[in-house]
Amino acid sequence: MTTDQLYQDRELFQRISMGDEDAFRTFFHHYNKLLLPFVVKLVSGLHDPAEILQEVFLRLWKHRRKLAEVDNPKAYIVRIVSNEATTYLQKLARQNRLMEKAIRQRNQEPLTPEQYIALKETVRLVTDAVEQLSPACRQVYILSREENLSLPQIAEKLELSENTVKNQLVKALKDIRQHIRKNGLSTFLSFPIIF
Repeated sequence: MTTDQLYQDRELFQRISMGDEDAFRTFFHHYNKLLLPFVVKLVSGLHDPAEILQEVFLRLWKHRRKLAEVDNPKAYIVRIVSNEATTYLQKLARQNRLMEKAIRQRNQEPLTPEQYIALKETVRLVTDAVEQLSPACRQVYILSREENLSLPQIAEKLELSENTVKNQLVKALKDIRQHIRKNGLSTFLSFPIIF
């Protein structure tokens, strides 16, 4: 990156931090083209890279007041893109694990297309709900339901009391059930996944 480009990017970040939509548009059009191949490489065809970039620029605009403090805008946005792609891949892995677990638990007859679609939607809702949990609840839920650790094992690993772990897990499950109900799916569909 040339010194001129760095200066221009810093100036754009200053203007964006003050809510200048034209500056944001200029920055978006310049970096959207540059970052697209990077995102394609990071998610390797698993997702529409334009959606990830859209999320990156949306996050940038939401937190624009912080941009005035950024010394290297290019490095800053590359870091955001990398973090967003990592978050997406973690979410995808979590969804795949939940789908596999639900299908294993239903070892009877194969799923009908309708059941498969309902299961896929439930997994998406559970994944979204897990992302919205507090960090403590999310960590306990993942250790319990995705890594299959017992309450004593989680308590030991996190250096917490078993009662605290149990309370965090109960809260996580309650919040997940509420999220699923709020989004129109009945709890019985998610039963094998979250309990």
